[in-house]
Parts: sequence; C-alpha cells; structure tokens
Amino acid sequence: MTGVAIVTILVAMGSGWLFRNLLLRVLRERHPDEFAALGQPTSQQLASLSPKLQELHLQFWRYLWGGKVFQIKDGLVTGLAGAALLADAALIVGVVVFLWYAGAAQPQ
Repeated sequence: MTGVAIVTILVAMGSGWLFRNLLLRVLRERHPDEFAALGQPTSQQLASLSPKLQELHLQFWRYLWGGKVFQIKDGLVTGLAGAALLADAALIVGVVVFLWYAGAAQPQ
C-alpha cells in the first residue's frame, strides 16, 4: 500500500502542477483583468520557495481554494480549477496514506 501512496503522491504533484499551469495560461489569455488582480504569477514563481514570493503564493492559493476562481463564468477555467483542487486533495490523501502505512510498518 505504501507503493500505491507514493505513486498517488507523484501523480498528484505532476497533475496539480499541470492544471495550475494551464489555469494560469487560460487566465492570462482569456481573463487578463483577473490575471492582473492576482499579480500576474508565473508557474516558476509559484514553484519557487523564495520568501519574496510568499504573498504571491498566498494570494493565488486563496483565489483557488477560496472559490473566487469559480465566480468567473468560464467552463474551461472552472474545469481546470476543479482539476487542480482534486489533484491537491489527492496529494493530501496520498501523504496521509503513506504516513499511515509507513508508520504502521515501524517495529514497536
């Protein structure tokens, strides 16, 4: 089961990155006002761990997880945002399952 959890984590990380990158691209092309309000983030900036970009990260995650992205009446944006959220949820589940089974495998 640990192997399944690791594969789930890897697939969720990759698909989450892909869906967020596509979401940013669609926002930039179809909804430039929304994209500008987000601070015009790039996928490289969102992947960075730089403390200077912390506010940009928080603003994007609030936008995505807060549901404001779903207020845009665009089916493609809604689909990509939903897929990104599902990938994040799968990542969380994968990590929990991994920790559960990895912890259970430890000798007492």
